[in-house]
Amino acid sequence: MIILEEPYISRELAQCAARRGEPVLDTASAREAERNYQVSFNLLDDAAFAARCRQGERLYTNSENALDWLYAKSGAEDLIAQVEKLKNKARLRRELSDLYPDYFFMELSQETLMATEADQVPMPCVLKPSVGFCSLGVYCIENAEQWQHAKADIAANMASWCAQYPAAVLGDQSWIVESLIRGTEYAVDVYFDADGRAVVCNILQHDFASAQDVSDRLYYTGADIIRRMLEPLENWFNTVNAYLKLRNFPAHVELRCDENGFIVPIEFNPLRFAGLSCTDISLFAWGFASYECFLDNTRPDWDTLLQGKEGKVWTLMVLNKPEHCPPVHSFDYEALCRKFRKVVCLRRGFYDKYSHFGILFTETLRSDWKELEDFARNDLTEFINK
Repeated sequence: MIILEEPYISRELAQCAARRGEPVLDTASAREAERNYQVSFNLLDDAAFAARCRQGERLYTNSENALDWLYAKSGAEDLIAQVEKLKNKARLRRELSDLYPDYFFMELSQETLMATEADQVPMPCVLKPSVGFCSLGVYCIENAEQWQHAKADIAANMASWCAQYPAAVLGDQSWIVESLIRGTEYAVDVYFDADGRAVVCNILQHDFASAQDVSDRLYYTGADIIRRMLEPLENWFNTVNAYLKLRNFPAHVELRCDENGFIVPIEFNPLRFAGLSCTDISLFAWGFASYECFLDNTRPDWDTLLQGKEGKVWTLMVLNKPEHCPPVHSFDYEALCRKFRKVVCLRRGFYDKYSHFGILFTETLRSDWKELEDFARNDLTEFINK
């Protein structure tokens, strides 16, 4: 079963759902996708869809906007309990505290946060909403000046951020301060089968432009990344799930792995893979849809899939607006695309409502890595038509 919701439903996902005849919750977003992509879904009303949720059928969502419906109308108490233990980052830390006894974190109300001074928290640290999405309200903090800047930025912008997403997706009432996790960051699409065993459907490395950068700008995958990280990540997920006890459950997990192979989770995003339909990178890179693996309970045959893929990199680029974005009349997507060797997919728009101009997928060679380095440091103002 699938719930299709804003902010973005891809053509690839819509066509897959229609082709399979997958039960889809009858929502305004699903009906709009039918019109936009000229497909026909197997739509179920609230009562029929909720009944199947309660029976334990596998559920995939493209967006955490679907959580409002799940909480209010599904009646699927076991599923809701699994979601809630992941969605609240402070609760997730508590669930895994036995695995990470030395990891510092504390939960603060917004009122307490604003009254907390820099000398009351250990540095360096990360500050973020306990319930959050898309790096909104996330800060890497190394000194008192950055702490004060973060609080001022929250006060100035939190209301507009919350206006973009439901409270189940992004909340302003509770914040978490936690240790800064060192190491290489990865974003992993994974599901846990009926026995709780992890099935990894894709691994993306997430690079940043600087130590303070927390953006979702550049992710990439390649055969070398899958071969290097698949086994240690599967083993780690299986260890973690001994505590979380997830079953028939998809998640998009962000984590860091240090030079000694020690893995620490950043967050588990429930009932979905990479947001904004970005999980479609598995189609562009490996030729399969990650959500079909979950719905069909299949495991990618990585030995076969990686053959002939050496030396190539598939990227997912979120076209974030610059920090002080001028008024935007239009965005020159064609000029941006000319910066890359091979554009696989461009998803335009978004900037009238959200904090980015769109999503760009590319295929490049390891030998052409400079084009990705240049992009990671480009604030995109040169492509903005004012």
